[in-house]
Amino acid sequence: MKSNFQTAAKIFKKAPKELGLEGIVNYVFETGEKCEILLILNIIFRAHPSFRLSPYNSIRKTILEDEDHLLTNHSLLAMLKEQGLDSDKDKVQGCYEIAYRLNHPYIYPLSPISVPASDYTLNFLWVNLNPQDRIQDTAQNIFNDELDFSENAEWILHPESLRALEKTEHSQESWKRIQKNCIYRIAKWANANPDVQINLWYDSALVTRKAQQKTLEMMKGISKSKNVALRLRDIRFLPNIKGEIENSFHPGTPLFYRVDIIKALIGDYMISSPQENAKYCVFCDMDIEPMTSQQIFDQRTLDYLSSNGYVFNRVYYCGWLCFENSFFIFNKEKTDLQKNHHKMIIQKMALHITSLRKYPIKKHINIDDRISYKNVFNLYPNFLKKMQEKRNKLTIPRKAVKCPESQFNCGGNFSDGDFQREAFRFVGSSSTIPYTINGRNVHKGKEAPIDALKTWKAEPLLD
Repeated sequence: MKSNFQTAAKIFKKAPKELGLEGIVNYVFETGEKCEILLILNIIFRAHPSFRLSPYNSIRKTILEDEDHLLTNHSLLAMLKEQGLDSDKDKVQGCYEIAYRLNHPYIYPLSPISVPASDYTLNFLWVNLNPQDRIQDTAQNIFNDELDFSENAEWILHPESLRALEKTEHSQESWKRIQKNCIYRIAKWANANPDVQINLWYDSALVTRKAQQKTLEMMKGISKSKNVALRLRDIRFLPNIKGEIENSFHPGTPLFYRVDIIKALIGDYMISSPQENAKYCVFCDMDIEPMTSQQIFDQRTLDYLSSNGYVFNRVYYCGWLCFENSFFIFNKEKTDLQKNHHKMIIQKMALHITSLRKYPIKKHINIDDRISYKNVFNLYPNFLKKMQEKRNKLTIPRKAVKCPESQFNCGGNFSDGDFQREAFRFVGSSSTIPYTINGRNVHKGKEAPIDALKTWKAEPLLD
């Protein structure tokens, strides 16, 4: 609180001396962060009890206080119209600007040009921590979920049918499970994006044939009922997976390392392959709230894609404005984007894996020098620098989306026994079995192969 007060005081002092109270309020709204604006407003209201905000600033304050993101473009324009401000382009733009600075996902400038369904793909990813047991063969789908799609198809395809059921304990519990299910979430995206190709990427070497087929059948049902082209796509058949990158897909490596490098590979493939015709590759984590094409490609986002060729998720970490690769859009027409992304992310990662092979097992290596969940993400700043990204917080290519806070916010709060804390490397010049420390190997207290996975071999399922 003291830090916020000091920052607010500095902003207050920077305001031009000739400004009146309303001018100071305008200045603060245009330069301050949320806590700073509210703090200064409280100071002004206490010092000047009779002071009232202008209709325009009242609306901006309403946006500021909308922590649950209940406001939308429609409700914003209704408020502006009520005050006779809807035809004032500067006022409308000012509302969009403060909404963006506050990461409000549902207030954004609309583009007069709509992006057709054929011009973009939606891409999702599921990667299993451990391989499914092909001997026991009990998995009902490719996810870590026992939900049997064949028994719950109607509820997933038509969730309103569940609400019509008597609110028994069984239906309530099933509804909660379905809402968390990945297929249900993809079905919601399909509702919002008719006629769009939706790719669900997965690693077939980690699932059973039965789980694959049951998932595929449900996806066919969604495709038919929602009128989308929903495809289950195996990352093992991506042509840009080879060498050290392919080696590191072993399930003994950290899950979120695999997730991040596969995201990069999907983006790389979608904007470089002549077999993929869509102009834009949109990648979303499963927990990103669904968006229509109008929201995905708002005017600000289209401007970024035209100039920079990409946008990433815009988030706040521990009070700092940052970005996340939980959501990104790449423009296939930007050849420098494809070249720099491949070089700075995929090639750099492969070189790092190779560089760790030279250290013998007896040599101590700092855990931060091994490969963990953060290594791929930490390559992106240099990629952004290579793309000559400028660091103005209002003009960098970022997008506000609705999603939970990252579980790795400020490094995460994980014990050494949590799988999120795992790190790995390969030992020797030709080994393909990762030596892992922490997480699933925490009981050993040192880096070693995971016992249950020593004999595992990648056996992708053929279509």
